[in-house]
Amino acid sequence: MPSEYPDEMEAFERWLLRRVAQAVEGGEVSVALLAELRAEIEAARELPQEVGHAAAVRQIADLAGVSETQAAESLAPIEALPSVTRELLMRRFAEAWLEGQRKAYREQGDS
Repeated sequence: MPSEYPDEMEAFERWLLRRVAQAVEGGEVSVALLAELRAEIEAARELPQEVGHAAAVRQIADLAGVSETQAAESLAPIEALPSVTRELLMRRFAEAWLEGQRKAYREQGDS
């Protein structure tokens, strides 16, 4: 991974926390989601980069229903992208995730 990756991740984490905080303020998601996200980010910072990467690959494999090898092969081209492109893609993934969280929160409120 490029040497600027930790700084890039910190910028992304700040952006993501801000986006989720905005959704909490708008009543679109639970405040518990923000607390959980903060805790997960802090826990991830404590892990060596290799361990965090392996965990990310496992999570992607689980979400996509593919093997860890397939997930790692799919992740490699993303990691090879220029940092600006990679961050834009990560933000799109995060926006899609946040929209899913909004939908789940709305459906929970409807029950």
